[in-house]
Amino acid sequence: MIRKLANNLVSTLSRRSLVSINHPRVSSTRIITKPVLSGSRHQNNQESRHFKPVPILVASSFLSWFSKKDDDDTPENQLVTTIKMSILSIQREEYKKAEQLLHVALKMAQDLQSKDGITYIYDIMANLAMEVGEFSKAEKLFANVMQRLFADGFLEDHIKMLHISSKISHIAQLQGHLDKALIGFEWTLKKLEENLKNAPGDKEIRELWGITKNWYAQLLMELKRFTEAKSCFLQAYEAYTEIHGKLTEEGLTILNNLSVACSNLEDYVTAEYYLKQAIALAAQLPEQTEAGIYRANLGLLYLQQGLLEQAREFCSFAWKHGTKHQHEETVIQANYCLEQIKAVQK
Repeated sequence: MIRKLANNLVSTLSRRSLVSINHPRVSSTRIITKPVLSGSRHQNNQESRHFKPVPILVASSFLSWFSKKDDDDTPENQLVTTIKMSILSIQREEYKKAEQLLHVALKMAQDLQSKDGITYIYDIMANLAMEVGEFSKAEKLFANVMQRLFADGFLEDHIKMLHISSKISHIAQLQGHLDKALIGFEWTLKKLEENLKNAPGDKEIRELWGITKNWYAQLLMELKRFTEAKSCFLQAYEAYTEIHGKLTEEGLTILNNLSVACSNLEDYVTAEYYLKQAIALAAQLPEQTEAGIYRANLGLLYLQQGLLEQAREFCSFAWKHGTKHQHEETVIQANYCLEQIKAVQK
């Protein structure tokens, strides 16, 4: 299945020029009078913050260069340095600089005829394109990486292949190709679960399974399959927190999404429970930029139950928090909440 996917993608995309899409790097669905879901294709937020990013593919022979201790100014070491600089630029959100460095690194790897190095750089490029919302470009680059891995003898159920399969499915969801995303996620999860049966203690497989469950749950929310979405968010949260603990932005985002799923099921008690958990944990993080959104969501949750004073309290606090920290999404969500309160009072 995955080999056919890679071939079809390359065949289709090679007939088009690469298109940069000005798309929000992360999204969430605002449902009228309901809290915001982090991570679907409508919210203007950063996707990588909603679950720890899938680890960048590292070819083992190329990774060994990073452990070299000699300081010789060899072409190989210059390549490694350039790649390190590009990754650092991505971490600093200096995306244009990162892309320029990656193109330099790619030329260096091609001159060295480093097959593994070229594959590694293409994978970083694909992740960068996905990060900034250039989904068509990311899709083509991931397909290229797949084909290179196939040529090196990797099978379709190898963890590196499944990383890419999960990302391509998520890209399809972000572009609104929900049927394609559904097929991709279900196939990837099936293969991951087969791998987990054979290696139940493998943390990398377990984490990727959790990441994929989280993205799959976001898709289920768009399809209004809320009961299934809730179950998948719970599984994703359990997988993520057992590896990384509870004090992470990614874990809090899943709690928020669990609350939204419960809200859509009109289970307001459980929805409130998850949001309050997220708010309490966010207070322990020094730079939790979305803490205000959680409070605005709680305000909307109270509004749904007709509790206007509690709704106004939390939405006003969220507006002040968003304004103080210059967090646009919080201000938008808080304003939306306050407008809904005014509409109900009329």
